[in-house]
Amino acid sequence: MQRTRDQIVGLLNEQGNASVSELARAVGVSEGPIRRHLDIMAAEGLVMTQLQRQPRGRPATRYSLSEAGEERSASANYSRLLDRLFPALQRLPQEAVSGRSGPDLLERLFEQLAQDVASEYAPRVRGAGLGERVAEVTDALRGEGILDEARDEGSVFRLRNMGCPYRSAAEGTHVACDADRRAIELLLDAPVKQVTTIAGGAACCEYVVAKG
Repeated sequence: MQRTRDQIVGLLNEQGNASVSELARAVGVSEGPIRRHLDIMAAEGLVMTQLQRQPRGRPATRYSLSEAGEERSASANYSRLLDRLFPALQRLPQEAVSGRSGPDLLERLFEQLAQDVASEYAPRVRGAGLGERVAEVTDALRGEGILDEARDEGSVFRLRNMGCPYRSAAEGTHVACDADRRAIELLLDAPVKQVTTIAGGAACCEYVVAKG
């Protein structure tokens, strides 16, 4: 039972929202059990519903994760973040720490964290062209919860993440979002602009990479 709910949480985190039938197909069970799980998850405050108008008939109900649901899906990301913070702090040179204010030190720490993430995944990014590297970076950082998809929109690549990997941290300080953007930038070896964040109230975190 818990495994099915974990699957639902994972799917909603990846897709942003889904209907009962979509979740049932993805999990591989009938709609009835999925609907019961969703009812329980809604009562626990893990999912939210919204009505989507249809060309015909009644509006369709779509489900998405609440903030509490996102936090549950991000538990592995928080563990990974904590595992990286102390080594990142140790690697900061003394002059980067001494006499710094708390916010400044936090900024330096997350900059080091971005460099560590980029160094870890750099061997997986070998493309000569920007388009190849965008695909490789998206694939590499998907497991980190930083990126879900990338689209070629002509003059730019648009990269999206449908679920925040550590929402509470991101809502508390901008440096968490900055670190994700910086890690993408280092791996791509190209400027990356962050245009929306989930922590800022948007439906997804979105980045733009210009081709020229």
